Amino acid sequence: MSTAAELRPARGQWTARDLDALPLLTDLPTAASILNMGTTKARELARTGQFPVRLIKHGERYAVPVAALRRLLVEADQ
Repeated sequence: MSTAAELRPARGQWTARDLDALPLLTDLPTAASILNMGTTKARELARTGQFPVRLIKHGERYAVPVAALRRLLVEADQ
């Protein structure tokens, strides 16, 4: 059985189809990969409230709405 990390495309190589396959919320490392940034940078931005999309904090973990990531990417392409 494959883990989510094994199924994750390489950083910066996400396609619309890959995003469509995600659930409504994803984790911070996956969001970082989608945005072509490292996990350490993503955690730093999350901790300081500067992550480029809204985050949902659950204890020490963050959930990221996939729709917000998609909107950000669409805006960046325009």
